[in-house]
Amino acid sequence: MKKNHPHEYSEIESSSNVPLAQELNFSVSTLSGGQESLLGKYETEGFPKVLLISFMAEWCPNCHYEAPILNGIYSAWHNSGFDMTIVAEYSDLDAWEDRFMRTHGINIPYFLGELNEKNETLRDNIAHTRIRKLMNDQRVWGVPLHILIVYGNLKEACFVTGEFKPGALEQFLKDYIS
Repeated sequence: MKKNHPHEYSEIESSSNVPLAQELNFSVSTLSGGQESLLGKYETEGFPKVLLISFMAEWCPNCHYEAPILNGIYSAWHNSGFDMTIVAEYSDLDAWEDRFMRTHGINIPYFLGELNEKNETLRDNIAHTRIRKLMNDQRVWGVPLHILIVYGNLKEACFVTGEFKPGALEQFLKDYIS
């Protein structure tokens, strides 16, 4: 990883005019090789006050930079009504676990996305890309990408196309949980 890779900080934006709900509940792979709906657990057990869904990739320098920060926030806020799930997109399971989760000591639950490698031909046909297009994300691979769902309201979700600006997620959680 490049030490001086430029950051892609982005504002938290509202998606109230974006038809996100129908795209967000796509099928992801579990660690045991099964398939389940990304939001299935929350539809069954109920949504937390704030749910953060983060799309990341093991080869993405910005994801490597941001993951330990998000892990700290997850640890600090998890018992206060905040939950988080990572969708590992464009990443092989072994590389994801070894070079990302273990390297950074990440304790955030995760699923595997629809592609386990970079594939420009298939990229345009997956949920991650459809979601990015709804948000006018023009980046080539679009990771990291974060979606914030407050009180289970998929019609009013917020998103960040890039890294959270320093302190922005913590302030968001204070505003909606505290």
